[in-house]
Amino acid sequence: MKKIILGLSLFAAVLIGIAACNKDNTVAFNSAVKTPLVVYLTDAPLAFDTVNLDIKYVEVKLDTNAAHKEDDAFGDHDEDSLNDNKRHDGYGVWDTLTFTPSVINVAAFRNGIDKMIATGTVTGTIRKIRLTLGTNNSLVQNGVTYPLTVRSRYVYVDIKKKHHQQDSASTAATAIKIDVDLYRSIKLINGSYYFLPYLKPFNDVNFATVTGNITPAESRPFITVYNATDTNYGVADRYGYYKIRGLQSGTYSINFKGNNGYKDTTISNIVLTTGSVTKAPTITLRK
Repeated sequence: MKKIILGLSLFAAVLIGIAACNKDNTVAFNSAVKTPLVVYLTDAPLAFDTVNLDIKYVEVKLDTNAAHKEDDAFGDHDEDSLNDNKRHDGYGVWDTLTFTPSVINVAAFRNGIDKMIATGTVTGTIRKIRLTLGTNNSLVQNGVTYPLTVRSRYVYVDIKKKHHQQDSASTAATAIKIDVDLYRSIKLINGSYYFLPYLKPFNDVNFATVTGNITPAESRPFITVYNATDTNYGVADRYGYYKIRGLQSGTYSINFKGNNGYKDTTISNIVLTTGSVTKAPTITLRK
């Protein structure tokens, strides 16, 4: 009888200890307070006609501990690979957003075009976005279709507070925009194309934008906006217009790499300001 009483006492002590630990270290969010979330894709382009990504799921990792709410660095050591096939860990829990599985041509989202891909309502601090890819990935160059090999079916994007913005369609919603940087993501290795994802979150409030025009439009240059600490890429549309977003504030140079026999040109001292759109001088490329 004494052994039974002792065993029950120890069990009760363990339960009390767990409850005390949870009370001290875990302050749960108010589950009744939910934030509408909208996820967009855009593209920093490469010279392909089409880049098709077979997206199966869009998920968000939520840190539901209110004690971390103001700690933007919490989760910095949460390695992407340790999240593969997991639903939760000490950094948060994965929640599946509303999304229709589809093959999406991300190369179509250029020069300021965004594609809303997923929505949901979430409780907690957004720490990561995860895209799960299928096997039907491809690209088209000069009218020829090539398979696009994906080495990992999971693609992760780390999210900070500076990446949040008010959604233009619904002021109550948080919008997160993800730039699929195709120039850095697609590599030709031993005759085959690989998707090695380089995705960058941004918004129009905490980052800078540059626009401009190029003549003649048929020159279709590849555009690099760069300085010592930041670089982004673009391609002008068929009218010669370009728009490149997601840059830090600073002074930049812009290189226009001509096509169709047109020579390269570089302009300098383009000052970009956070939250603003800067119009660069119109450039005329010559043969």
